[in-house]
Amino acid sequence: MFKLKRWITILDSRNKDEINRAEDRLKNSGLRTKTWASEPMPVGGCGAQMRPADWSGIKPAVRPRNEMLYHLAVTADEEEHARKLLKSSNEKGDSHDLSL
Repeated sequence: MFKLKRWITILDSRNKDEINRAEDRLKNSGLRTKTWASEPMPVGGCGAQMRPADWSGIKPAVRPRNEMLYHLAVTADEEEHARKLLKSSNEKGDSHDLSL
């Protein structure tokens, strides 16, 4: 069953276009991928990691695109093949770095 497979994150980036290019390469090769975005966690001294905007009634600020972290994952059994594909496309003269 595909839903129960383990997923491995192979690429993290602040550049959404880089993640989209890598995802397209992997999908064109027949690999299944997952992408998602997350905010970097702020350092809160007590570990509560609460934002005053959450409880003070202030509307939270919209994060700029470059502050978000974007992630790309493939299943564990396809990880090695995906890394080879991304590395080979980077060696062929791709202008953007797809660091692994």
